[in-house]
Amino acid sequence: MNYLRTILLSWILIVAVFSGGLGAEEYRTMHNSEGSAIIAKVTDYDPAKGVSIQTRAGQKYKHVRPHFFSPEDQQYFQTWHAAREAAKDDARLTADAKIKMYVKSSRDNDLNDKGDPDNREVEYEPAITFDNKDKDLSYQDVEGTLVFIGQSVLDKSEYHILYRQDFTVSLPARERTKWAGRAFKNVYDDYGANGSAFGAEYEGYLLVLRDQKGRPVIVKASKSSWKSCIPAIMEANMKQGYSRDFSESFAKTVH
Repeated sequence: MNYLRTILLSWILIVAVFSGGLGAEEYRTMHNSEGSAIIAKVTDYDPAKGVSIQTRAGQKYKHVRPHFFSPEDQQYFQTWHAAREAAKDDARLTADAKIKMYVKSSRDNDLNDKGDPDNREVEYEPAITFDNKDKDLSYQDVEGTLVFIGQSVLDKSEYHILYRQDFTVSLPARERTKWAGRAFKNVYDDYGANGSAFGAEYEGYLLVLRDQKGRPVIVKASKSSWKSCIPAIMEANMKQGYSRDFSESFAKTVH
Protein backbone atom coordinates (compact mmCIF):
# COMPACT_ATOMS: atom_id res chain seq x y z
CA MET A 1 0.00 0.00 0.00
CA ASN A 2 2.76 2.47 0.98
CA TYR A 3 4.59 1.72 -2.28
CA LEU A 4 1.53 2.49 -4.36
CA ARG A 5 0.89 5.64 -2.36
CA THR A 6 4.46 6.76 -2.98
CA ILE A 7 3.99 6.28 -6.73
CA LEU A 8 0.80 8.29 -6.78
CA LEU A 9 2.15 11.09 -4.60
CA SER A 10 5.19 11.40 -6.87
CA TRP A 11 3.15 12.28 -9.91
CA ILE A 12 4.29 15.53 -11.50
CA LEU A 13 1.58 18.12 -11.84
CA ILE A 14 0.62 18.27 -15.50
CA VAL A 15 -1.17 21.26 -16.95
CA ALA A 16 -2.07 20.42 -20.54
CA VAL A 17 -4.82 20.44 -23.09
CA PHE A 18 -5.62 17.23 -25.00
CA SER A 19 -3.61 17.24 -28.22
CA GLY A 20 -4.79 16.05 -31.64
CA GLY A 21 -3.61 12.47 -31.09
CA LEU A 22 -5.23 12.24 -27.68
CA GLY A 23 -8.81 11.00 -27.63
CA ALA A 24 -11.01 12.46 -24.92
CA GLU A 25 -12.83 9.15 -24.69
CA GLU A 26 -9.56 7.38 -23.82
CA TYR A 27 -7.36 9.76 -21.84
CA ARG A 28 -8.37 12.11 -19.04
CA THR A 29 -6.71 14.20 -16.38
CA MET A 30 -6.86 12.22 -13.14
CA HIS A 31 -5.99 13.44 -9.63
CA ASN A 32 -4.71 11.55 -6.64
CA SER A 33 -6.02 12.21 -3.16
CA GLU A 34 -3.36 14.89 -2.65
CA GLY A 35 -4.40 16.82 -5.76
CA SER A 36 -1.50 15.90 -8.08
CA ALA A 37 -2.58 15.34 -11.67
CA ILE A 38 -1.72 12.92 -14.42
CA ILE A 39 -3.08 12.26 -17.91
CA ALA A 40 -3.93 8.58 -18.28
CA LYS A 41 -6.49 6.14 -19.58
CA VAL A 42 -8.16 3.24 -17.81
CA THR A 43 -7.18 -0.16 -19.17
CA ASP A 44 -9.07 -2.28 -16.65
CA TYR A 45 -11.19 -1.94 -13.55
CA ASP A 46 -12.17 -4.62 -11.07
CA PRO A 47 -14.08 -3.35 -8.03
CA ALA A 48 -12.40 -6.05 -5.93
CA LYS A 49 -8.82 -5.51 -7.18
CA GLY A 50 -8.63 -1.89 -8.24
CA VAL A 51 -8.03 0.15 -11.35
CA SER A 52 -5.30 -0.34 -13.99
CA ILE A 53 -4.18 2.70 -15.95
CA GLN A 54 -1.70 3.69 -18.64
CA THR A 55 -0.22 7.17 -18.79
CA ARG A 56 0.20 9.13 -21.97
CA ALA A 57 3.94 8.45 -21.69
CA GLY A 58 3.29 4.70 -21.63
CA GLN A 59 3.75 3.96 -17.93
CA LYS A 60 1.42 1.29 -16.61
CA TYR A 61 0.03 0.89 -13.10
CA LYS A 62 -1.99 -2.21 -12.28
CA HIS A 63 -4.66 -2.73 -9.63
CA VAL A 64 -4.29 0.59 -7.85
CA ARG A 65 -6.83 1.02 -5.05
CA PRO A 66 -9.51 3.54 -6.10
CA HIS A 67 -9.30 5.49 -2.82
CA PHE A 68 -5.92 6.85 -3.94
CA PHE A 69 -7.86 8.87 -6.55
CA SER A 70 -10.26 11.79 -6.24
CA PRO A 71 -13.99 11.13 -5.73
CA GLU A 72 -14.63 12.32 -9.30
CA ASP A 73 -12.15 9.80 -10.67
CA GLN A 74 -13.65 7.03 -8.57
CA GLN A 75 -17.04 7.79 -10.07
CA TYR A 76 -15.50 7.76 -13.54
CA PHE A 77 -14.00 4.31 -12.90
CA GLN A 78 -17.42 2.96 -11.99
CA THR A 79 -19.01 4.52 -15.07
CA TRP A 80 -16.21 3.19 -17.29
CA HIS A 81 -16.66 -0.28 -15.81
CA ALA A 82 -20.44 -0.24 -16.31
CA ALA A 83 -20.07 0.86 -19.94
CA ARG A 84 -17.46 -1.81 -20.61
CA GLU A 85 -19.64 -4.54 -19.13
CA ALA A 86 -22.57 -3.39 -21.25
CA ALA A 87 -20.40 -3.40 -24.38
CA LYS A 88 -19.10 -6.92 -23.93
CA ASP A 89 -22.08 -8.41 -25.76
CA ASP A 90 -21.47 -6.16 -28.76
CA ALA A 91 -17.78 -5.39 -28.68
CA ARG A 92 -15.96 -3.41 -31.35
CA LEU A 93 -13.90 -5.67 -33.60
CA THR A 94 -10.18 -4.86 -33.51
CA ALA A 95 -7.04 -6.39 -34.96
CA ASP A 96 -6.11 -7.96 -31.62
CA ALA A 97 -9.45 -9.76 -31.19
CA LYS A 98 -8.89 -13.37 -30.15
CA ILE A 99 -10.52 -14.92 -33.22
CA LYS A 100 -9.17 -17.93 -35.09
CA MET A 101 -10.46 -18.63 -38.61
CA TYR A 102 -10.32 -21.83 -40.65
CA VAL A 103 -11.31 -21.89 -44.33
CA LYS A 104 -12.58 -25.02 -46.06
CA SER A 105 -13.13 -25.49 -49.77
CA SER A 106 -14.56 -29.08 -49.72
CA ARG A 107 -14.12 -29.63 -53.42
CA ASP A 108 -14.88 -32.59 -55.67
CA ASN A 109 -12.47 -32.64 -58.60
CA ASP A 110 -13.62 -34.83 -61.48
CA LEU A 111 -13.11 -35.05 -65.21
CA ASN A 112 -16.14 -33.97 -67.17
CA ASP A 113 -18.15 -36.93 -68.51
CA LYS A 114 -19.89 -34.84 -71.15
CA GLY A 115 -18.79 -32.41 -73.85
CA ASP A 116 -15.02 -31.94 -73.91
CA PRO A 117 -13.55 -34.93 -72.00
CA ASP A 118 -10.52 -32.86 -70.95
CA ASN A 119 -12.59 -30.34 -69.02
CA ARG A 120 -12.47 -30.49 -65.24
CA GLU A 121 -15.56 -29.52 -63.27
CA VAL A 122 -14.65 -28.78 -59.68
CA GLU A 123 -17.49 -28.43 -57.18
CA TYR A 124 -16.78 -26.14 -54.22
CA GLU A 125 -18.63 -25.77 -50.94
CA PRO A 126 -16.91 -22.81 -49.22
CA ALA A 127 -17.13 -22.74 -45.42
CA ILE A 128 -15.48 -20.95 -42.52
CA THR A 129 -15.11 -21.99 -38.89
CA PHE A 130 -14.61 -19.15 -36.40
CA ASP A 131 -13.29 -19.73 -32.88
CA ASN A 132 -13.74 -16.73 -30.59
CA LYS A 133 -11.24 -17.41 -27.80
CA ASP A 134 -12.13 -14.33 -25.78
CA LYS A 135 -13.87 -15.24 -22.53
CA ASP A 136 -15.82 -11.98 -22.33
CA LEU A 137 -16.21 -10.21 -25.67
CA SER A 138 -18.83 -11.08 -28.26
CA TYR A 139 -18.93 -9.52 -31.73
CA GLN A 140 -22.31 -8.98 -33.35
CA ASP A 141 -23.06 -8.72 -37.08
CA VAL A 142 -19.44 -8.78 -38.22
CA GLU A 143 -19.16 -8.17 -41.97
CA GLY A 144 -16.64 -10.10 -44.03
CA THR A 145 -15.71 -11.32 -47.48
CA LEU A 146 -14.31 -14.65 -48.68
CA VAL A 147 -12.53 -14.80 -52.03
CA PHE A 148 -11.23 -17.86 -53.91
CA ILE A 149 -8.43 -17.07 -56.35
CA GLY A 150 -7.30 -19.18 -59.30
CA GLN A 151 -4.12 -19.36 -61.35
CA SER A 152 -4.45 -19.47 -65.13
CA VAL A 153 -3.57 -22.83 -66.68
CA LEU A 154 -2.13 -20.96 -69.70
CA ASP A 155 -0.08 -18.31 -67.92
CA LYS A 156 1.21 -18.93 -64.40
CA SER A 157 1.61 -15.19 -63.80
CA GLU A 158 -2.10 -14.59 -64.41
CA TYR A 159 -4.75 -14.82 -61.70
CA HIS A 160 -8.56 -15.00 -61.80
CA ILE A 161 -11.27 -14.43 -59.22
CA LEU A 162 -13.14 -17.74 -59.02
CA TYR A 163 -15.56 -16.82 -56.24
CA ARG A 164 -16.35 -13.91 -53.95
CA GLN A 165 -19.06 -13.71 -51.32
CA ASP A 166 -19.85 -11.12 -48.67
CA PHE A 167 -21.33 -12.36 -45.40
CA THR A 168 -22.38 -11.29 -41.93
CA VAL A 169 -21.70 -13.41 -38.87
CA SER A 170 -22.01 -13.02 -35.10
CA LEU A 171 -19.23 -14.41 -32.91
CA PRO A 172 -20.26 -15.07 -29.29
CA ALA A 173 -17.57 -15.22 -26.61
CA ARG A 174 -15.98 -18.65 -26.04
CA GLU A 175 -17.92 -20.21 -28.89
CA ARG A 176 -17.26 -21.84 -32.25
CA THR A 177 -19.34 -20.51 -35.13
CA LYS A 178 -19.66 -22.02 -38.59
CA TRP A 179 -20.59 -20.24 -41.79
CA ALA A 180 -21.39 -21.93 -45.13
CA GLY A 181 -21.17 -20.03 -48.40
CA ARG A 182 -22.91 -20.74 -51.65
CA ALA A 183 -21.66 -23.73 -53.62
CA PHE A 184 -20.18 -23.07 -57.04
CA LYS A 185 -18.49 -24.89 -59.92
CA ASN A 186 -15.18 -24.02 -61.55
CA VAL A 187 -14.68 -25.44 -65.05
CA TYR A 188 -11.26 -25.43 -66.68
CA ASP A 189 -9.09 -27.51 -69.03
CA ASP A 190 -5.42 -27.98 -68.11
CA TYR A 191 -4.58 -30.25 -71.06
CA GLY A 192 -2.78 -28.00 -73.51
CA ALA A 193 -1.54 -30.58 -76.04
CA ASN A 194 -4.59 -30.22 -78.27
CA GLY A 195 -4.95 -26.46 -77.82
CA SER A 196 -8.14 -26.70 -75.78
CA ALA A 197 -6.81 -25.50 -72.40
CA PHE A 198 -8.61 -22.61 -70.72
CA GLY A 199 -9.57 -21.21 -67.35
CA ALA A 200 -7.84 -21.25 -63.97
CA GLU A 201 -7.16 -23.79 -61.25
CA TYR A 202 -7.80 -22.97 -57.60
CA GLU A 203 -4.71 -21.37 -56.05
CA GLY A 204 -5.88 -20.10 -52.67
CA TYR A 205 -8.14 -17.77 -50.69
CA LEU A 206 -8.38 -14.37 -49.04
CA LEU A 207 -10.61 -13.90 -45.99
CA VAL A 208 -11.32 -10.44 -44.56
CA LEU A 209 -13.30 -9.30 -41.50
CA ARG A 210 -14.15 -5.59 -41.28
CA ASP A 211 -14.81 -3.29 -38.36
CA GLN A 212 -17.87 -1.07 -37.95
CA LYS A 213 -16.34 1.53 -40.27
CA GLY A 214 -15.80 -1.01 -43.03
CA ARG A 215 -12.03 -1.22 -42.62
CA PRO A 216 -10.27 -4.61 -42.88
CA VAL A 217 -9.04 -5.49 -39.38
CA ILE A 218 -8.64 -9.27 -39.38
CA VAL A 219 -7.22 -10.89 -42.51
CA LYS A 220 -6.23 -14.43 -43.37
CA ALA A 221 -4.82 -15.49 -46.73
CA SER A 222 -3.19 -18.59 -48.17
CA LYS A 223 -0.60 -16.26 -49.76
CA SER A 224 0.81 -13.51 -47.56
CA SER A 225 1.28 -11.19 -50.56
CA TRP A 226 -2.50 -10.98 -51.04
CA LYS A 227 -2.85 -9.20 -47.70
CA SER A 228 -1.18 -6.14 -49.19
CA CYS A 229 -3.60 -5.83 -52.09
CA ILE A 230 -6.98 -6.32 -50.41
CA PRO A 231 -8.80 -3.37 -52.09
CA ALA A 232 -7.70 -4.50 -55.55
CA ILE A 233 -8.81 -8.09 -54.95
CA MET A 234 -12.17 -6.95 -53.55
CA GLU A 235 -12.82 -4.83 -56.63
CA ALA A 236 -11.47 -7.30 -59.20
CA ASN A 237 -13.77 -8.26 -62.07
CA MET A 238 -14.37 -12.00 -62.35
CA LYS A 239 -14.29 -11.72 -66.14
CA GLN A 240 -10.77 -10.27 -66.22
CA GLY A 241 -7.27 -11.62 -65.70
CA TYR A 242 -4.90 -9.98 -63.20
CA SER A 243 -1.22 -9.70 -62.36
CA ARG A 244 0.18 -11.38 -59.24
CA ASP A 245 -0.47 -8.32 -57.09
CA PHE A 246 -3.76 -7.47 -58.83
CA SER A 247 -2.39 -4.07 -59.82
CA GLU A 248 -2.94 -4.73 -63.55
CA SER A 249 -5.99 -6.14 -65.33
CA PHE A 250 -6.32 -7.51 -68.84
CA ALA A 251 -8.32 -9.90 -70.97
CA LYS A 252 -7.97 -13.51 -69.87
CA THR A 253 -5.35 -15.45 -71.77
CA VAL A 254 -6.75 -17.82 -74.39
CA HIS A 255 -5.23 -19.95 -77.16
